[in-house]
Amino acid sequence: MMNLGLSRKEYFIKDLVIDDEYGVIDSNATIQEAAKKMKELGVPDLVVVEEKSDKVLGVIADFDIIQNVVAKGSDPKEEMVISTMYKIKSVSLDDPVTEAFARMRDLNVNIVPVIENEKLVGVCTIQDCWSFIPDEDYDDIGLISVSDTRSAEFWFATVCTIIAFVFGVIFPLVGIYGFFSGNQADLLSLFGMTEIRGGRVLFGLFEARGIDFLVPFVNMINRNGIIWLLIVIFSVLVVIFGILALFSIIFSSYSKVRNIQTGFLVQFLLPILFVVFLIINWILLGVAFAIAVPTPNVTVDGVGLTFSIISMILVLAAIYRDYFFRQKESAKEVPK
Repeated sequence: MMNLGLSRKEYFIKDLVIDDEYGVIDSNATIQEAAKKMKELGVPDLVVVEEKSDKVLGVIADFDIIQNVVAKGSDPKEEMVISTMYKIKSVSLDDPVTEAFARMRDLNVNIVPVIENEKLVGVCTIQDCWSFIPDEDYDDIGLISVSDTRSAEFWFATVCTIIAFVFGVIFPLVGIYGFFSGNQADLLSLFGMTEIRGGRVLFGLFEARGIDFLVPFVNMINRNGIIWLLIVIFSVLVVIFGILALFSIIFSSYSKVRNIQTGFLVQFLLPILFVVFLIINWILLGVAFAIAVPTPNVTVDGVGLTFSIISMILVLAAIYRDYFFRQKESAKEVPK
């Protein structure tokens, strides 16, 4: 099972699933032989061992071959593996995960050999270590006390964002609610119609709809002005940035669980733009009705306003999820 959460418990290499399907090559082999073996095994790295003793000497990666052989114009048939590999101290099953992670991070490499009784038993990757790096700082900021703040924040952000997307995008898109509403018989001049019909009209993201009645906003541009083109454009932006906000918040919260940093664009800007465009869409519709001649008899759809506000609050809650959860006091007592 994937370990979503990070805690202050110290993990060891033996707690990981060690990759024992690794490739090994003698230190006296040529670069060409190493490249051929990588291709045969379909791996980007090989553990380099001493020819007679099988002692682990280091690791050779495809990047090393490109940087130290190909880029320099050296002959791969003449260059030896031992002169191109990177040297990294192997870890044992009883070493902390943090130690393996630090060695790979310091050398900017992907794997470290794992030995037991001086024999190679597999390799550990930097990706294997991510979920097992303990929190360095005690999280004491938040309203709700939990044992695993990052996992709680991930699920909280995921649920909030999905609900926000449904309320803010899906519902007005399919006509469950509108931003504004009015009686169809009072809106004939706005739509340029002469036939009097009854029934309620909802102004959603891209269209005005009622019972057996639907007018796309694009059809209202020629009659009612450029404001309706802007409404269509911002309706598109609401949908696009609603989708981007959904994925960016889930991705950024999951990345935090895996100890991966994400940028300002993903963490903050994309979700905020969804909120901004949703607000602008409300404003543009209000302006469109205010400047229409004659002024149509429309009112704010209370259900739509409520759902929109809830959607925006949920997005903001997902962005600032760090302030909702704090580490339980007992976590301080867990030894490093």
